[in-house]
Amino acid sequence: MAKVLAVDDEPQILTAVGRGLSRAGYEVIVARCGEDALTAAAAALPDVVLLDLRLPDLDGIEVVKRLRTWTSIPIVLLSGAGSERARVLALDAGADDFIDKPFSMEELRARLGAILRRAQSAGPTTVQPAVQVGDLQVDLATRRVRVAGSEVKLTPLQWKLLEVLVANDGKLLTYRDIISAVWSDKHGDEARDSLRVHLRALRQKLGDDASAPRYIATESGVGYRWVGADE
Repeated sequence: MAKVLAVDDEPQILTAVGRGLSRAGYEVIVARCGEDALTAAAAALPDVVLLDLRLPDLDGIEVVKRLRTWTSIPIVLLSGAGSERARVLALDAGADDFIDKPFSMEELRARLGAILRRAQSAGPTTVQPAVQVGDLQVDLATRRVRVAGSEVKLTPLQWKLLEVLVANDGKLLTYRDIISAVWSDKHGDEARDSLRVHLRALRQKLGDDASAPRYIATESGVGYRWVGADE
């Protein structure tokens, strides 16, 4: 039975989607805001996400971006009139398809069936959203970091650095790879010194030692690598 996470702040839409898809043999999980959607996605690991672009807390684009840090499960946008620009941005951020409101259950079931068939042929879509390495816990879904049970406060830039490294476990990321992912393609090698400063601060907060790394290894002259393995 395929599992669907439906995210919308309109109760009548969630009720209609839940009833219609349940009758078609889907297991349906619902969320009414972006933060709840991220938590539900990490806990339930759905096969597909139906995501409204307009939510009361996070917008749909931000939800797509956060999901894409740890999973490639299909994301189908539910978009209303006047949301063309937002829809394009969400597709660019990693959403897979969209359905315009109002929609029929027949169309929704057909779209879901097609996208799930494509996803099945593509293979595994999800990595572990929560990483445990010794006394370090990194939760990519909720954006929380704990060391020895105590929450560690990271700046947005420090979090982005950690997110990029953890999501590429074991892979060597060059300076340019990281600079492009964290700052933008507009920054080049001149941002390398800034990267070193921020990474040094991140290591201090995690309790990592550059000379004997448990989490972030330096590949001299090339870049960095996340070396923590799930325990």
